[in-house]
Amino acid sequence: MTKRSTFPDPMEIWNHLEQHVRGQEHAKREIAVAVYNHYLNQHLFPEISPVGQHLLLAGPEGVGKTFLVRKTADFLGIPWIHVDASSLVQPALSGQALQGITDALLHKTGGDLKLAQHGIVLIDRLDHCLRSSSSPGDPGIAVQDAIVTLMDGVVLRHKEEPVRQLDTSRLLFICSGNFDWLQTVVTERLDENSKIGFQIDEDPTESTHIRDLIQKSDLVALGLGEELASRFNKVSILNQLTTEDLVHLLKEMKDGALPQKIHFWATHGIELNFTEDALSAIAEKAQEAGDGARGLSGVLEKVLDPIDHLIVSIAKQGVHRVEFTREHIETGSSPIRITKADVKKDQNVDLLLESVWSGFQSLPLKDNNFIPIESAIQAMPLPNVIAALEQLELSMGRLSLTSDQDKTWRAIRREHAGEGHRVLLQLLARVQQANASLSYLCDSIQNSSGDILAALKRLEDSQR
Repeated sequence: MTKRSTFPDPMEIWNHLEQHVRGQEHAKREIAVAVYNHYLNQHLFPEISPVGQHLLLAGPEGVGKTFLVRKTADFLGIPWIHVDASSLVQPALSGQALQGITDALLHKTGGDLKLAQHGIVLIDRLDHCLRSSSSPGDPGIAVQDAIVTLMDGVVLRHKEEPVRQLDTSRLLFICSGNFDWLQTVVTERLDENSKIGFQIDEDPTESTHIRDLIQKSDLVALGLGEELASRFNKVSILNQLTTEDLVHLLKEMKDGALPQKIHFWATHGIELNFTEDALSAIAEKAQEAGDGARGLSGVLEKVLDPIDHLIVSIAKQGVHRVEFTREHIETGSSPIRITKADVKKDQNVDLLLESVWSGFQSLPLKDNNFIPIESAIQAMPLPNVIAALEQLELSMGRLSLTSDQDKTWRAIRREHAGEGHRVLLQLLARVQQANASLSYLCDSIQNSSGDILAALKRLEDSQR
């Protein structure tokens, strides 16, 4: 967050999101208002738990639900965590979901309870934890009950300093999921002869927006429990991104997949260029895959597949520009290579590779703990590595670790700060390939006296 002397008002938050998120005007406005109201209420009513400003974001994959929350938290300079609701099923059934979520938030803040108190908890894929039966042991309801308990408030006190505490009722909870049948549920509830016009668009009109008609009963009909459904102040519906939206994201998002690729190739002395038609073709392929903005990176990787392994050799051949047209995107063929006859072979590539290699030599890794890192992980920007590591941790059971396993993993994380995150990402990738969990890895590390490489070998051998 930039240095400032006042808390941003809703329009400032909205304007910040407008710079980073394409479309979704109503969702940006509702998040801005919810965040402003939440933190002002926390300041104005420190002795009580104000009415929650919790949000439910409904929309397809890749439309920006997680990105909106991340950009909001980054702007405010506050911690946030992303929790996959489906990963909470087993912890919820065993009564450990509450501890798992709060531990994840404390882990994000380095154990700082005061900072954690200002956090945002994003619980994604809530539509994967809906009520499936009326039995008391329904797994979806178990997860929902755990979320309600956290929203209503659990007070955690610091073991060594009891005066320091975290009250979860003062956290902002944002839940999200596809909920693609929400409009159907609402329309079926209304009188079939109603003349109200429904739409989910971005331009105000005289007809009624579906979001204005959503009631708690509609959420219950979807499979949410009445308790959780009543906790949401707003339900915001996000639209599927159009091809034009995806082209805009490719061209304008500074931290998107395409600018990263362009920069990566530029470091090798090669200008990576796509015609307007080529960008449209990439957007169309992502649209067809149904992954929205999230699918752009995967399409780009496939587009570059014919030449990405040749990047060093063509740089040394004097190629200074590579250009893709629509035909190259649609056929998967190699792009146009442009070489200037009067340009000497680029010597900067050798300097770049020497610099990367020297960094390897200075890594403070013990020989017996050295894990070879794949080139794809090595090429990733460090913030992306850290984000990928945190996501992989959650998918492999980070929230269900026992206290001893959690202590082991925290120690490993502390020992591998900075560039060491690449080692941990590679480690978890290999553990996942062995069909093992994070808890299994932690047990293996404990049994190997902290020797990561020995633990990995033991784990991989046991899975063969």
